[in-house]
Amino acid sequence: MIEEEAIVTEIEGRSIWVEKFQKSACGSCTQGCSTSLVARLLGGKPIRLKVDAEAPVSPGDRVIIGVEEGALLAGSFRMYLLPLFSLLGGALLGKLLADQGLFASADAGSIAGGLLGLGLTFVLLKYHPGLHRQDLHPVFIRRISR
Repeated sequence: MIEEEAIVTEIEGRSIWVEKFQKSACGSCTQGCSTSLVARLLGGKPIRLKVDAEAPVSPGDRVIIGVEEGALLAGSFRMYLLPLFSLLGGALLGKLLADQGLFASADAGSIAGGLLGLGLTFVLLKYHPGLHRQDLHPVFIRRISR
């Protein structure tokens, strides 16, 4: 289980709303490269999550929440590897179709096929109910402090 610290912002029945600020690996670097600058500019937006909690907590409490590694791994596959594979597969298919005379050149076929494969994957990820992040349920682990 991957654990992260969050702050309770609201209590709603048996569930709590927590906010977790995004952290960047580059945020603590003192080198001042462009990557750390982008992380500082874009990294300040909190993530708000609803978590089931049986323990007594109140707004302002710091808590530990957790997510199963398998759910995080499956989500990473859907968001990174599936689009990458569809881009490469579409480009390969476009090149093969260009070799059959469907496109003017192999480059044009590869570009069109790659963009089509990538676009179809984004549509599939957005609208297919089985590919949403429903399995990414954070769980309440413990309260740290008030």
